[in-house]
Amino acid sequence: MATLPGIGAKMIKLNPNWSVEKAGSVPLEAALSINDFKGKRLIITLPGAGGFCNKELDLVREHADKFKTAGVDEVIVVVGTDILTNAGRGLPNLLQDIDLEFAKANKLHLDGLKSRYLNRAVIAVDANGNQVLREDAPLLGCRTADALVGAAQKAFSN
Repeated sequence: MATLPGIGAKMIKLNPNWSVEKAGSVPLEAALSINDFKGKRLIITLPGAGGFCNKELDLVREHADKFKTAGVDEVIVVVGTDILTNAGRGLPNLLQDIDLEFAKANKLHLDGLKSRYLNRAVIAVDANGNQVLREDAPLLGCRTADALVGAAQKAFSN
């Protein structure tokens, strides 16, 4: 197994309690990497707000217990753009890859475009930072909760 490329890339962690109404008093958190989270991690990448199938943001939040049952310690959603639109969606681990370091390291970025993830993936990482599974998704295809949880089950079931 190989270490996940870009595991140390710093991204902005979006505060799940942020909203436009609270912008003056609730800060956005910054400078975290996938490596700053511990345990078995499932990384779900999305194009960002206004992108295809943002319903997946809600699916991750609504099915948090299923990810835990599948053996996931931390579900991390990584978006490429639109930080303020995604903030406050209730996801505890929502990161924005503003410099596209993680995207480029994992071939999630289309050359010539800024701030967009045009390729999507579910990536499972073990407690040592090794990539144990990756499933890519078509840009226009919306992933279901079963597909996302199924990836975790494949990666982390003993």
